[in-house]
Order: sequence, then C-alpha cells, then structure tokens
Amino acid sequence: MDEKREEVTKKESWYAAYSIYSVVGIQLAASVVTGLLFGNYLDKKIGTTPWLTIIGLILGSVGGFYNLFRIVNWHRERNEPSNKSPHPPFEKGG
Repeated sequence: MDEKREEVTKKESWYAAYSIYSVVGIQLAASVVTGLLFGNYLDKKIGTTPWLTIIGLILGSVGGFYNLFRIVNWHRERNEPSNKSPHPPFEKGG
C-alpha cells in the first residue's frame, strides 16, 4: 500500500515540476515578445526606429529571466527538507 502511495506522490511531483517549468518557458518567451512588440509600437509612434525596439527587447529579456530565476529558486527551496516558504513567489507571504 505504501509503495503505491509513494509511486503516486512521485508521479504528482513530476507533473508539478513539469507544469512549473513549462509555464516558466512560456512566460520567458511571452515577456521577450511583449517587450519587442511594445518597443516596436513605440518606435513607429514616435519615429525613433530601432532604439525603442531594442530597449523593449532588452527589458523584456531581463524581466523574463528575472522571473525564471525567481520561480526556479522558489521550486528548489520548496523541495528542500527545511521548507519555510510553501507559497509560490507570486503570492503574498512567499
């Protein structure tokens, strides 16, 4: 009975890790594309091509990687034996 429970726990843990890392990848791509599109829009509106597109791309990349490191660190800390922060990084208290 305990073996089946342990197997289910491992399977759920794998699904949780898979979902967290897929969301991280999607968020990274979305932040880069959003920064690029917003910078491009401002460039066309103001007429400063290509400077705001480049700045938007850089800001989107920095924001995406910041979020990536934040979530990966949260997931790593959550799985350590001395678990002190069960809350995801996007909730208050975590």
